[in-house]
Amino acid sequence: MCGIAGIVCKDESLEGSLLVEMLKAIEHRGRDNHGIFYDNELIYTKDLNNVDNFEIRSIALGHNRLAIVGKTAQPLYDDELCLVCNGEIYNYRELMEQYEFKTDCDCEAIFYAYKEGFDILDGDYALALYDSKNNLLFLARDPFGVKPLFYIDTKKYFAFASERKALWKLLIREGYEKDLDTLNKNIKRVEQNSALIYNLDTNKFREIRGIVKLGRMKIESYEKAKKYLEEDLKKAVFKRVAELNRVAIICSGGLDSSLVAALSVKYNRNVKLYSVGLEGSEDLKYSQMLADHLGVELKVKVIEEDEFEEYLFKTAKAVDEINMLNLGVGLPIYVASELISKDKNKVALSGQGADELFLGYSKYYKMSKEELEKKMLEDLKNIGKVNLERDDHCTMANTVELRVPFLDLNVVKTSLSMPIEFKLSEDRKRILRDIALNYLPKEIALRPKKAAQYSSGGEKIIYRVAKRYGYSKRKIDEFLNLIKRRILEYSLSSS
Repeated sequence: MCGIAGIVCKDESLEGSLLVEMLKAIEHRGRDNHGIFYDNELIYTKDLNNVDNFEIRSIALGHNRLAIVGKTAQPLYDDELCLVCNGEIYNYRELMEQYEFKTDCDCEAIFYAYKEGFDILDGDYALALYDSKNNLLFLARDPFGVKPLFYIDTKKYFAFASERKALWKLLIREGYEKDLDTLNKNIKRVEQNSALIYNLDTNKFREIRGIVKLGRMKIESYEKAKKYLEEDLKKAVFKRVAELNRVAIICSGGLDSSLVAALSVKYNRNVKLYSVGLEGSEDLKYSQMLADHLGVELKVKVIEEDEFEEYLFKTAKAVDEINMLNLGVGLPIYVASELISKDKNKVALSGQGADELFLGYSKYYKMSKEELEKKMLEDLKNIGKVNLERDDHCTMANTVELRVPFLDLNVVKTSLSMPIEFKLSEDRKRILRDIALNYLPKEIALRPKKAAQYSSGGEKIIYRVAKRYGYSKRKIDEFLNLIKRRILEYSLSSS
């Protein structure tokens, strides 16, 4: 997991300090080392402050590295291709047997995917690849948008980055209003399972959708569906934890994160749970029950009244796009990842994605079967921008990579291959609960779903802090605007 950024000049050259500023704005995403490619030159450094100014005449790519797999720094350079990537390629060992690798970096597989197609990759990624032979910049994101990627297109330059905050200052330099909503509206995202190809000769770009094919089988037997899904889930967890020295789980004590924890213990005994909430939170009680059942350590953080404001503003600084959902759901994730980082972990797992795949939300049960299937696919298509970007930003603010086994390609394919009826039940997520009964106490496997912002107390914290500032629930939008102004001021003054 890392942070990437880059700039393409249109008519005039640019100072390299612009790219360095962008990398500093997202330095929390990776501090192990930094790399810059510009006009066929390469710079590698441990400290961005040591980079001498340089001139960008055509294109520059930058990378902040969080070292997890291998020792090779990025950008990676191979003949006519230069790559910066934020991600993990889980099948890189198999690909090393099929292709000739020059480094120990899993992301080297992307050179072959660029030539042969992204269906060869099993992983989560957001990448930028410069093809000097054809003078093209190629940006791409994984099938479900686990890794984020944003871009702007102005008169002077085209620029991209892992987080919006790296692009705010560039827009303000171009004369855009110092207003967070205005700036964010002018920042676009590379959509999940898509590529954007920018032609440096014409300064025009085009988009390609569906770079990875999401094929389906047809599974009509409930027992077969359950068997296939359980096997796919086990493999999904295995590939995400097997090479880690320690495994951290962001745990609510609910079905999804608890099942991820139970499967993780099968493949890595050094598992630790992290649970966050207010005093008396149900999440904390069920997380303790899970820890006792699995025989693993649980680290609990009860957010105290005098910490509400601090954590609210830290979360707002992380998420970039400030609204009630992002703050309410993001706050406990931010706090948990802070604990995980203090324990010197670089990777955490969560249960994100299960509600979309297995019908965990109450809204699904108010629809007809036809509406339900359509809505499920729509939610899966939008999961990157609705949930994953927020979760990524909250964990990476603490330099922790988030992995989401439920959004493994094979798990998703199996889910989409079974009839809707296999997921429907009074307590929701029928087939997943049936599998969970093999691994979890009945009280957890059958625990009713409750929205994260309520069960952890995240939304309650927002209202409490708003009240301190003199804003009632009816005026909560005004309070959110205050937060937006503060976050933008902080970002501009610190970069």
